[in-house]
Amino acid sequence: MKTHFVLASLLLVSLSLVECKTGRKAADKSTSVLSASLETENLLSCCDFGTKMPDGSPVWCEASAVLFDNGTVYVANDKDMPAGLSPVFTKPWKALADSTVRPTPLLAEAFRTTRKYEDFATNGDYVFLTTAFDRVKPGSTDWDSYNTILYWKKGNEANPQVLAPQPGAKNSVAFREQLGNVLAQNRPAFPNGMPYFKVEGLAVMDSLLLFGIREEGEKYDKFDYRVRIVTVPFFVEKTADGERLALRNDWRIVADFDPATVAGLPKPLALSSLEYDRTRKLFWLLTSIEINGQLDAYLWTATPDALLNNRPFTVVRDATGQPVHFNHKAEDLTLIDANHLLVIHDDDRAATKVGPQIRQPNQAAYTVLKIN
Repeated sequence: MKTHFVLASLLLVSLSLVECKTGRKAADKSTSVLSASLETENLLSCCDFGTKMPDGSPVWCEASAVLFDNGTVYVANDKDMPAGLSPVFTKPWKALADSTVRPTPLLAEAFRTTRKYEDFATNGDYVFLTTAFDRVKPGSTDWDSYNTILYWKKGNEANPQVLAPQPGAKNSVAFREQLGNVLAQNRPAFPNGMPYFKVEGLAVMDSLLLFGIREEGEKYDKFDYRVRIVTVPFFVEKTADGERLALRNDWRIVADFDPATVAGLPKPLALSSLEYDRTRKLFWLLTSIEINGQLDAYLWTATPDALLNNRPFTVVRDATGQPVHFNHKAEDLTLIDANHLLVIHDDDRAATKVGPQIRQPNQAAYTVLKIN
C-alpha cells in the first residue's frame, strides 16, 4: 500500500509539471469557463425624436452594428436616413444614453449610399463594416449597394474604402458568387450556388475575415435559419495611391453549428453577430430568435481552434448556471474593456421596454454585460 501511495503521488506531481509546461492553467482567460451578468441596460438615440423621412414617415433606429474604439462608440443603422444624416454615426461612450448629446453622422458618400449594415469588425489596424448581402435584382444594379463591405485604416473613418476585386468599385457585389458557391457545397438542391443568403456576422482575426451566415435557402421567404461561418484571407496590396485590401480566392466553410444541441433553448436560434476577442483569444457569438413576436438572444464563445474546426460553441451562463439571454433581438457586440461587452439590439419596430422606458422609433436598446 505504501508503494502504491508513493507511485500515485509521483504521478500527480508529473501531471502538474506537464500542465504548467503546456500552459493549461485554470486562470488562462483563453480557455477558462466564462460567466456573465447584466450590468446596465438603456436606450440610445440614432437621431432626434420626431425626425422624419422625406415621405413623412418616422425614422426608425434599427441599430444592427456597433464598435467601441478609444472612448467612442460607432453605430450603424440598417435603415436609410434622411439628407444631412447617415446610417453610420458615432457617440461618446460616456454619453451613449444621453439623448441631449446628438450623434455625429459619418457623411462620406460610401456610408450614406450603402444599405442594410449588419456588423463591424476590427483587427486593430483596419475596421470593417459589412452589409447583409441578402438581396440582388437580376438584370439591374438597383440593389447592388446591399452587397458591400467597407473598410478603413483605424482612425481614418472619413475615408472608407470598398472591398472589391477591382479598385474603384462602388460595392462588393462581385463577391456574391464566391459566397453563394461555398454555401452551396454539398447541397445538391443548389447546383448553381446558394440563391439566397444573409450575412449578419463579421469578425477578423489577423488577416482572416469570417462571415457569419444567419439565413440561406431558395429565396427571401423560403429559407432555413443557420449558424454557419465562412472564412476568406485578405492581404495588403500596394498601389500607385498607397495601398488597398484584397481577398485571396480561398473561401471555406469552417463552422456549421446547431444551437438546438443545447437543451432548453428556444428554436430556431440563428446567428446574429460574431466577434473576435484579441485579449482572450476567443470568439463571441450571438444567436437570436425573432418569430411570432418573440424576441430573444443568447451569448456563446468558442476558441479559434474549436471554431475553425467545426466544434460546438459554448453557451455563456450566469452565476446561477442559467444561459445568459436578452429579451431583445441582440444584433452585435463589442468589447468596452477586458471585462465588459456592449450588446446592441435591433428590435425592428417593436415597442420594447428597458425598465420603465418604452422604446421610441428613434431609439435602440443596448445592454452592458460584465464578464466574470
